[in-house]
Amino acid sequence: MKRWMQGLSIILGSIAVTVAALAAAVAWGPHHCKIAFPMVIGCAMANYENLAGGLFAASAALFAGWLAWSAVQVQISAEERRATADRMEVEKVLAGDIDSFAEALAAIWRTLESLEEPGDRKTKIAAVVWGIKQITDPAWLSTSRKMVTALGWERRRKYEALFSALETVGQFRNVDEFDVNGALIPVKSAGGYCEELQPACSPHFDGLWRRSHKAWSIGHAIEVQAGVAKYGQADADDGSQA
Repeated sequence: MKRWMQGLSIILGSIAVTVAALAAAVAWGPHHCKIAFPMVIGCAMANYENLAGGLFAASAALFAGWLAWSAVQVQISAEERRATADRMEVEKVLAGDIDSFAEALAAIWRTLESLEEPGDRKTKIAAVVWGIKQITDPAWLSTSRKMVTALGWERRRKYEALFSALETVGQFRNVDEFDVNGALIPVKSAGGYCEELQPACSPHFDGLWRRSHKAWSIGHAIEVQAGVAKYGQADADDGSQA
């Protein structure tokens, strides 16, 4: 119901209750008024001043309470619209960043997996390190962490997982002492979070093998590290390619 309709309903309802109460007082009270409009109104109010005053005071209090409640509802509604707009803006801004980062992560991934192929290994690693510096800028991470506070908890947790993975990737910046296997793990992880947050960026990873989520549950990861399960075993059990 629109605000003006609510206010009008309260006013008309208050008038109706007041008139009904005065009419009942006139009909059954000790004072008798001539039933002729509008004299009956003046007569009723003159003979039942306390009743009329109480009814008017109650109506005024009711209307004042509605005004306060209505103002709060308007404020809440405005805040909800603003919060929705903020969430949409954050998702829109970060969507472009994630697509760009996904493309960079896929390029880093392919480059690291191609190091055994012919070519200048140091040049490839230098290109990878340059790319890592571009996608792990501390200022971007700091700003993005502030931005995602406008989102719901589920999305915020996924973004935080991506940010943490990118921070781990950012540790690999030394060309001369570059740990290829160590870098590949967080690069793949960050790529997976990019796909989860922004499915439209999946084509950047075409041709790159990504494990299923089931394959690398926490339990399976423990078993692989302990030597109880083999790498890729859960993928095969799940029907995916290892």
